[in-house]
Amino acid sequence: MNLKTIALLALGMTCATTMYAQQKDRQHKGFFLSLSAGPVMGPVHMDSSELGEYDMTGTGASFDIKIGGAIKENLILHATMSANSLVGPKIKYSTGQTQKTTNNLTVSESLFAAGLTYYFMPHNIFVSGSAGLAAFTVDNRDTDYKVSTDNGFGFQLKAGKEWWISRRWGLGVSGTYGRSSVNNKPDNSLTEKLTSNRFGISFNATFN
Repeated sequence: MNLKTIALLALGMTCATTMYAQQKDRQHKGFFLSLSAGPVMGPVHMDSSELGEYDMTGTGASFDIKIGGAIKENLILHATMSANSLVGPKIKYSTGQTQKTTNNLTVSESLFAAGLTYYFMPHNIFVSGSAGLAAFTVDNRDTDYKVSTDNGFGFQLKAGKEWWISRRWGLGVSGTYGRSSVNNKPDNSLTEKLTSNRFGISFNATFN
């Protein structure tokens, strides 16, 4: 992302914030921005024609950003960009053998999606769902090996509660579940299928 793109995004967010500055306080209307981060757990399953089946497990970190706007009060349509990262995963093979890798191995997962979020007011409890394109990246600095997969399908579900801390900002906590499934073919002799099942806890900061 170049500086021009960043500047345009910043300008758009500033204009949207100004546009809705006059709306009634503590309502879910207009421009919507949500940032969240937290721990994520669950396996990434690999089924490789060359290496067989194995799971990469451990506790990783998750971050997502949602940008959009209300299509009616309390119902938000947004773009979702999510990333999960697992450093030094434990590998469990289908034979039952396990292997602990070093922190130089990182397995990352990304999701670019469209979604809806609905707030149940006045309790400020929300549910959210997003679906779109998912991909994985494996980076092994021990062997100077880094590869990204083809795109597949992924989705994210989230439910939680937020508390207003100002006229426009709320802080909250949520539970998340995400799944991605990607068929990858690095070359004609190798096929792979990667599937993730990730549960997590997210801490949210939302502007609306």
